[in-house]
Amino acid sequence: MLVRDPIEELKSTKVFSHLALQSPEYADRAVHFVQTIAPILETTIQHFPLYTRHDAHHGFQVVRRLEDVLQIGCLKIGASKSLGYPELFLLIAASYAHDLGMTVFPDEEPTLRAMLGLPTDGWKTSVPLTDYLRREHSKRGGSYIHENALAMGVPENLVAPLDWIMKSHNLSVSELEVNLRKPFAADGRVLDVRQLAAILCSADAIEFSDTRVLDGVVDLARQTSGNAAAISFRENRKHDCIRDSLAVADDGQVVVSGTFDDGDVLALAHRTFDDMEGWIRGYCDIDRQSKVPRLKIRPEPFVRRLDLPGATFERLGVRMSKRAVIDLIASSAVWKRSTGAPIRELVQNAVEACRFRRHHSSPADDYQPQIRIEFDRARHRVTVSDNGCGMSLRTILNHFLSVASSRAKEPAYATKSYAPIARFGTGFWSVFTIATKADIRSLAFEDGNAKGIGLNFEVSLNELKDYTVFRDWPMNPGTSVTLSLSEDIAIDDAFEQCRNLLVSAAVPIDLVLDGRVDAIPATVPGITATQLLGPKMITMEADGLHVFEWQGERQGVDVAIGLVYRLEGQNVTFRLNEHTSVMSRLVRTSGTYTTAVCGFFAPLRPSTICIDLWRVGNAVANIYSPQGMEYSLDRGQILESEQSIKMGRVITQCIHDGYRTFLKELGAYDPASIYRLTVESELSGGNVFDQYTGRELSVAAEDYPDLLCFRLYEVNPSSRLQEANVLHLDWSGLRKLSGSCVVAQTTLSFPAPDGQFIGFYPEQLTELAYSAAAMIKRQQGSSEPLYLLEANRRASMLFDADPTSMVQTVALPIGPGGSNVHLLMQRWRLQNLTLDPDEHQIIAQVQGRWAGALYSRNFESSLGVPYIFLGRSRVIIRSGSKLHVHCSALVEQKRLIKLAELVDDLQLHSQGFASEAVRALV
Repeated sequence: MLVRDPIEELKSTKVFSHLALQSPEYADRAVHFVQTIAPILETTIQHFPLYTRHDAHHGFQVVRRLEDVLQIGCLKIGASKSLGYPELFLLIAASYAHDLGMTVFPDEEPTLRAMLGLPTDGWKTSVPLTDYLRREHSKRGGSYIHENALAMGVPENLVAPLDWIMKSHNLSVSELEVNLRKPFAADGRVLDVRQLAAILCSADAIEFSDTRVLDGVVDLARQTSGNAAAISFRENRKHDCIRDSLAVADDGQVVVSGTFDDGDVLALAHRTFDDMEGWIRGYCDIDRQSKVPRLKIRPEPFVRRLDLPGATFERLGVRMSKRAVIDLIASSAVWKRSTGAPIRELVQNAVEACRFRRHHSSPADDYQPQIRIEFDRARHRVTVSDNGCGMSLRTILNHFLSVASSRAKEPAYATKSYAPIARFGTGFWSVFTIATKADIRSLAFEDGNAKGIGLNFEVSLNELKDYTVFRDWPMNPGTSVTLSLSEDIAIDDAFEQCRNLLVSAAVPIDLVLDGRVDAIPATVPGITATQLLGPKMITMEADGLHVFEWQGERQGVDVAIGLVYRLEGQNVTFRLNEHTSVMSRLVRTSGTYTTAVCGFFAPLRPSTICIDLWRVGNAVANIYSPQGMEYSLDRGQILESEQSIKMGRVITQCIHDGYRTFLKELGAYDPASIYRLTVESELSGGNVFDQYTGRELSVAAEDYPDLLCFRLYEVNPSSRLQEANVLHLDWSGLRKLSGSCVVAQTTLSFPAPDGQFIGFYPEQLTELAYSAAAMIKRQQGSSEPLYLLEANRRASMLFDADPTSMVQTVALPIGPGGSNVHLLMQRWRLQNLTLDPDEHQIIAQVQGRWAGALYSRNFESSLGVPYIFLGRSRVIIRSGSKLHVHCSALVEQKRLIKLAELVDDLQLHSQGFASEAVRALV
């Protein structure tokens, strides 16, 4: 087909003829509109030379496709379905103008070049410009028409409806339903703009034509390098292979055929038609909700005849048994930890529905969200009901009853202003781990005021049918799901476990058990003495225990902490007595604080905290928004991501806010007291220092430098430990200090006279370590200060942060008969500390038969081997040794499991059990 003059093409369409018969004035407006924007659209190719046609001819083809998607009566004078002249004008104008924003408008070049910093040469196809035009084109087109409506012949009262119809091809069906549920009015007529948008989008979707591909574009894309050109080549070839071989039959069935010479292009065509089928289902659903349905096109799979001559093309995809998938999802293999977890899934759906409706409601709507979870012992049922956004038939079919199809994947749920809780589209099916049947009632809120008639249907896993019967049900907008529980489910257990999974309520939630209401608090509840001590509360007075409670919020989280402490005179302490921590009185020592997202329990890996909180108290935190959070399928944990790391850090910053308040109120906000309390919090096994500390020091230095405190003994060869000058410094004070530091962090043992061995753990070695440090000080013959630190994680942070840190063995004459015992000392210089973990000289961190970090350092070993173990999870490899070269090669080959096995063999070698492979390396 030849491309003719735009006005000739427009006047040849049935849509224009129908408009001209009704209103010559609006026909003239349409002609003037097309005359005005055709030259502007012609420039699109200057910015997108590899794209398919987006000019006025494409608009003409969309208008032609309107004839295919509309019922016959829509373009017939006097018919009940006949479109009026405002609707026809809007459809014509939107058909031509929906891609208007892809161009640079007249006289706009200087503004864009200044705003985007465009280059002088090649600016028309520069990435900043094309990215901007693609991203903003749906907004730009409507804004341009609004500014030039009079000159373009667009009546002012039709500018807003035209803008929405133009935007519609970039909106999801959900966004169309929400944003256009209220009708417009023009020229004394009610305009169903939502339906007009669905009509336009249907026509635009099926616009395949002989002239869609511009001459020479395929060859240009083939000759251009880069991924974008490859995508454009396949897109253009897809249209080329189909051309105008897409038709809508008289009964509305879409039929498409094409001949292909490339499997990738054929696969792309199939994926395109998969998407089109989904879009058209949604558009038809919108049309069905209209007072006068007008779409002829049917929401059914296309009849496809796509051939690849000389080959057999099969769309294998993933073949599966639908029943088997649902059985797996609904099995205890996934949701096995709690009978309350499936109910939580329903409550999350309810909270999501309320959040979404609230997000799309104006203050004038006075929307008050509410969720009710009723546990009925007598009927052995649980009902979760909400007054949220509800579900249309399309949503029920496409998402609620479709396995692994979540509404969160729709663009309306993935905007910058709204973050959905939903993720996988499988949560509903988990209810069949505890229930035999689910009865569902729902009414979409955008239809609630008009009809008040929702849908009622049921799902039974025991009788999984290939159809669903929907019955009308009078109700207010929202959703209600009633579960008939299995006989083996204890409803009281389900109630308690569900309650334990609800930390707080993002919207009001009432938990009801046989009429007794338990309202979930809107913010995290405070941590009380009863929660921390439980039945041990009876010893609280006798032990002189106190509980500090604090609540606060920061950057999208709210946090509560509780600390158990004693007072010895004027000093606060975490000790129960000289040898025992208050931990012995706590009933909860989970090893991590309780975290929630939107009020739902979700374990999150914590960031670095200045004390061992769970040995002296606890914390609970709620993250307001699920934005960027990723979960395991059963939501049993939050997977590590950039956002989860960020929020974990915000939570600990908030915890530190509360801890500072504690210290200040109890007169302990000084380095000596802070250090002592940190050490006391680590009693009873919390002082884990034989691990690589990674980013801990950099996080501490940035987030809580005042709470990162150290005790340093200044080493004097002529004095004992008890006489040493002791410094207590926070991080800022330490950074002002110069000199070297040492610490002993390995166990020391030597033969005793009775044939046994005497052993000292690192925490017991401070006095011996001071003697060793004194020997080092004498040997170095330098006036540079030398400091001894006690064996703890703060010392490990400093050792790790010096890329030139070293280990050395000191011989102490304390063995039987004055024989020497070798004490391993770690040493570093304060001036060399770096907060960048990339500079820490770590060969690798591994998991496997051995788990930990390999350090690259220079050292001398009394055993003559090129490795030294610093506890359970650290090993030093001598730089430049054959072992170091081999380890580095394994890292380069990404064979970290093999590296973990090698280190495990090195441990055996250190015990006298050497394999041939290890002997060759050491």
